[in-house]
Amino acid sequence: MTTHKLIVDDLALHVSIRGQGSPLLLLNGLGGLIHTFDPLRAELMDYTTITLDVPGVGKSQMPRWPMRLPRHADLIADMLTQLGIDEVDVFGVSWGGALAQEFTLRYPNMVRRLILAATSAGPAMLVKPTDILDFFGKRKRVRSRRQESTDHSIQTLLRFGVANGMLTVNPRTYYHQLTALVGWTSLLRLFRLRQRTLILNGERDTLVRLYNAHILRRTIRHAELHILPGEGHFFVVTSVTQTAEAIRAFLCQP
Repeated sequence: MTTHKLIVDDLALHVSIRGQGSPLLLLNGLGGLIHTFDPLRAELMDYTTITLDVPGVGKSQMPRWPMRLPRHADLIADMLTQLGIDEVDVFGVSWGGALAQEFTLRYPNMVRRLILAATSAGPAMLVKPTDILDFFGKRKRVRSRRQESTDHSIQTLLRFGVANGMLTVNPRTYYHQLTALVGWTSLLRLFRLRQRTLILNGERDTLVRLYNAHILRRTIRHAELHILPGEGHFFVVTSVTQTAEAIRAFLCQP
C-alpha cells in the first residue's frame, strides 16, 4: 500500500493506492475513514484500488466552507489526472454512491463501469443534523430507553461505525458532507449513463431502504441489482467476502 498527500484545488488530500491490476476507485460513505475499505481491498488485491479521505475527513484538509457535490466530483477527476489514471471502475457506498453518480455524470469518459452500494438518487442519506448532535453529545435531549436501543435509529448506525473505527468523530465533517447533498439529485439525469452498473443493497438496510435500489435499477439503462440477504447498511464491512465476490463477478463480465 502506498499513500500520497496530493494538493488538488488548494486542498491537501490523503490518498491510498493498493494492489495490482485494473484501477478501481472506492468512494466512502458519510464520515467514512480511509481504512474502512481495508478488509474489502484485501479481498481485491488483483485490482489497483484507489481511495481517499474526502475533504474534511480523516487526514484530508477541511475546506473553509462546505463544498457541493459537483465540486467533490471535480476534485476526484483532478486527483485521478495527477495520478496518471485515465479510466477507472468506480465503487461508491452510501454518500460515496451519490458522489460516484455525480462523478460519472460529469466525467463519463473516465468511468468504465459503475457500482452503487447502499445509496440512492438523492439524498443518499436521510440524516438529520440533530441526530449527529445528539450522538456526539452537543445537545441535551431526553430520550427514552426504547429510543436509545432501537436498531432502526441513526444513533445505532453511528455507534457501530465509530466503535469499529469506520467513521470520524468530528461533527463538523458530517455537516460539510450533509451540506454537499442539499438540493442534490441525480434522478432526472441517470438516463444519460451508458456505463454498465451494478447496484448492491442490503436486504435489511434501515437507512437507505431497498426501494431506492429498485429506482436506480429501473432508471439506469444498463443496470443490474444484487441484494445481500440479511444484511444492513454496513454490508461492505459485515459481509466483505460476499461484497468482493459480487464486485469481481460484475467487473469480469465481458
